[in-house]
Amino acid sequence: MLLICFIICTLSYGLTGVIGYLMFGESLSSQVTLNLPSNRFASNVAIYTTLINPFTKFALLITPIAEAIEDKLHVGKNRTVSIFIRTALVVSTTIVALVVPFFAYVVALTGSFLSSTVTMLLPCVCYLKISSRTSRNLRLELVVCLGIIMIGAGVIVVGTYSSLKQIVHSF
Repeated sequence: MLLICFIICTLSYGLTGVIGYLMFGESLSSQVTLNLPSNRFASNVAIYTTLINPFTKFALLITPIAEAIEDKLHVGKNRTVSIFIRTALVVSTTIVALVVPFFAYVVALTGSFLSSTVTMLLPCVCYLKISSRTSRNLRLELVVCLGIIMIGAGVIVVGTYSSLKQIVHSF
């Protein structure tokens, strides 16, 4: 099931990228919402819908951090302190994002390096390590995993290089 989901997501993202490039050519912006005409109702609905994603994702990402802080401080079920901690986390994160120069480029650098490592390289390396102990008939799996590792390493190198280039170019 996971493989089917990955295939569907990869195909839909790739198809969207190809269609966007065919529609807008060289003037294609990296964010799909920047390519939409701003005076149309459908464009506004699409833009506002994509704005919902970061808000919900941020709440999901901050929850484990907030729970760890609450456990460390032994807050327990005190709702007022919990709301204060979560609000302080959101405000401090926003301040860091606004104050730190090149914050977006640093996030892109860590994303291109760490996300690709965690999503492409580590699963294949761990799978090969685990399966090498249990099975000796790995030829096709070994070729596929090594292909994914090579592609992942290429993505890491290109993403890290382009992020570093943007940081240096901004100076």
